[in-house]
This record gives sequence, C-alpha cells and structure tokens, in this order.
Amino acid sequence: MNTLLRTILAAAIGAAICIMSLPLTAMAGTDEGHWQSLGEYKVTYYCNCRRCCGKWSGGPTASGEMPEEGRTVACSMKLGTHLMIDGHEYVVEDRGVTGKHIDVYMESHEECLDNGVDYLEVKKWVED
Repeated sequence: MNTLLRTILAAAIGAAICIMSLPLTAMAGTDEGHWQSLGEYKVTYYCNCRRCCGKWSGGPTASGEMPEEGRTVACSMKLGTHLMIDGHEYVVEDRGVTGKHIDVYMESHEECLDNGVDYLEVKKWVED
C-alpha cells in the first residue's frame, strides 16, 4: 500500500472513530447535562393511521411537527423533552397517552403491531 493511500485511510478511520465516540447528547443539543432515569415505562407504538390517531390521522403532532420514525414519541411530558429509550434518543412531540406510558411513532401500522408492548427504562435529558 502506498504512503498516500495509507494517509487517506488513516484520516478516514480517525474521522469515523471521532464520530462514533460522540456522546449520545448530540441530539439534546448540549454537553452540559445528564441523563436521568425515570424508571420503567410501558412502551407502545403508533402510526399516523386512523386506527392509531382517530380524527387526527395524517396530520401533524401536538407540537406542530409531522411525526418521524426514530424521532417522535407521544407522552404526557413537556413537548420538546428528549428521552432515551433502549439506547435511542427521541423527542416528545405528541400527546395521547398518560402516566408511565410512552407511544413511539412508527411509519406503518404493521410495524406497530409487530413491536407489540414493551416495558423499558426511560431516561430524560436534564440540563445542568
């Protein structure tokens, strides 16, 4: 392997390592805070269909944003709250469930049914 190729490869690997080592707080927008456990919550799944959302199907969330798989959850916490569930960060953008219950947005109703119901630890991003 020639020197130029080795240099390029080393730089690419170094950049990948830097990106992979970013803290999970990147989406929360700051490094000045911490994840606080809220305990175990019932976690269910919903989509934007009529069965899941009734008269609000096809529309935006309570926050005004269109729901997005991998980002949107519904719960009774303050809109905009960042949550960590099973190693993935979400944002509270919708309503519809209360108590220790979180509804995770999925793109299809079939995916929601496949995921069923879980009981998982939920963490909340708290600014220091």
